[in-house]
Amino acid sequence: MAADEMLTIIMSWADEQSHRGRLVRAFQSDMGHDPVLQAQRLAMLGIHAEKQAKRKAGLALV
Repeated sequence: MAADEMLTIIMSWADEQSHRGRLVRAFQSDMGHDPVLQAQRLAMLGIHAEKQAKRKAGLALV
């Protein structure tokens, strides 16, 4: 999966009332204005994307 596709999927979670939805909203708003926090949020979102890819056939992070 290309990076732009992965980011599109991750950003689509912003409307969810879930942990990953809150992470996306915090990432988009740059809550805290801390580059380390932003990197941690992006890493956590990557983990969520990987979990989703493993659950769904056809969505591969290759």
